[in-house]
Amino acid sequence: MTITKRRVSANSEGLRVRDVTLSASDDFGAKQEKLARIMLDAMYQFVGLLDVHGNMLEINRAALEAVGICMDDIRGKPFWEARWWDISGGTRKMLRELILRASQGEFVRCDFEVYGQSMGEETIIVDFSLLPIKDSDGNVVFLLPEGRNITEKKRAEEAIASKNEELRASGELIRRQRDELQELYDRIVSEQKLSERLLLNLLPYPIAERLKTRADLIANTIPEIIADSFPAVTVLFADIVAFSRFSAGMSPEQLVTILNEVFAEFDTIADDRGLEKIKTIGDAYMAAAGLPKPAEDHAIRAAHMALDMIEALELFNQRRGFELQMRIGLNSGPVVAGVIGKRKFIYDLWGDAVNTASRMESHGVAGRVQLTDATRRLLGRQFLVEERGAIEAKGLGTLHTWFLTGRSGSTIPIAQVF
Repeated sequence: MTITKRRVSANSEGLRVRDVTLSASDDFGAKQEKLARIMLDAMYQFVGLLDVHGNMLEINRAALEAVGICMDDIRGKPFWEARWWDISGGTRKMLRELILRASQGEFVRCDFEVYGQSMGEETIIVDFSLLPIKDSDGNVVFLLPEGRNITEKKRAEEAIASKNEELRASGELIRRQRDELQELYDRIVSEQKLSERLLLNLLPYPIAERLKTRADLIANTIPEIIADSFPAVTVLFADIVAFSRFSAGMSPEQLVTILNEVFAEFDTIADDRGLEKIKTIGDAYMAAAGLPKPAEDHAIRAAHMALDMIEALELFNQRRGFELQMRIGLNSGPVVAGVIGKRKFIYDLWGDAVNTASRMESHGVAGRVQLTDATRRLLGRQFLVEERGAIEAKGLGTLHTWFLTGRSGSTIPIAQVF
């Protein structure tokens, strides 16, 4: 690369940069002063020189042209009276305080909004500083003001701050919505668990699970039948004897309270003995053993429950001072069990075995458990029975029946929880 050197001859007019002319005849000091002037005027930021009292000695061209003033118009005047500071009286007052601090040897710096005309803007923001310049004895003799236009930087910072605030607000909104969704989800899960518990209190678990998959529950169609055949179950019917006479004169609330206490104990017995409670009708209670999960010992389970119910009612009478008695009937055989219809579901049983068990209860004796030959044969020697003989059952004809009187010595009764 060839470097071309430009010589300035003594006879030529010299090299002129703005209002500074470099001449070959300039001595070292003059040349140095002119170069410093060129450097000062070429700087894009504001820079100048003040005396220790804040009067203007020199200001670079960029600062002068920014507001359209000449150096001759302001030289020797207080710096705070220049046109830059016409924004407000507060700005001029602050500038005087900064000059006073700088004249005492402190370097000061802050952001100012000043008047300007560059790039079509009437006001700009400058990063302003005052540097004390000291002599060899350490005394402040000059002040060096410097300012950089940071308007765009400030705008960018404000835009970033605004965007950050928007992001923070968006983040807060997202967190709030997330918390609301989590709360809603937790409430839905809690309500779903409650609904499932209620459903399982109404229906056996396998039936409830099958019922939840039925789309026809919300469709205007004939629902699918949920029904299963069980070849061997034992059905239990129980009824409180003469309950209508007992409850005469009681309020409905008192009547329901008594039935709830008694039947709640029966429910506990059913759970402990492995029977499925089917339903209650008035003062009657129905349960079955061997469904919905088949069990070979269904008759034994039902017999235990029947005896437990008699004992539980005796304990209830002792607590409450009543003399209630029950008739209980048992029968074993095949049934169909399931859920029909679309609303207010109930798990129910159908078949001759159900009808016969009902007759065992209705044709029974107060305080005793009556059972059919079919059930007696399945009990073996675990229980004590007493032959009653033949009875005429409505709609069924003659039936040979037995009374269940207790457990044999080899059978341990369930522990009472009442």
